[in-house]
Amino acid sequence: MLFAIYYEMTPERRDEVLKRFQKFGDAAPKGMKVVGNWLSVTLLEGWSIVEANDIADLGKLFQSWTDLNVNHITPVFDEDSAHSFLSANKK
Repeated sequence: MLFAIYYEMTPERRDEVLKRFQKFGDAAPKGMKVVGNWLSVTLLEGWSIVEANDIADLGKLFQSWTDLNVNHITPVFDEDSAHSFLSANKK
């Protein structure tokens, strides 16, 4: 399952967040894949797409970031899955 993550950093915590990111990167727990990770030019917000089969793995990934960031996590479809879903659920 794919998840879109939008995260926000406060200016006061930005440098601490970036130091932690440089130290740990975006390494995902076993069974999970980081598809992509993007930061704004201000370095105060970012977006990630991750693939996870177990929601607990997603929790493990973000547990070490919730003290610094506000994280918004939303399950999403890729385009092919959305088309399949819409075709199967036509009224």
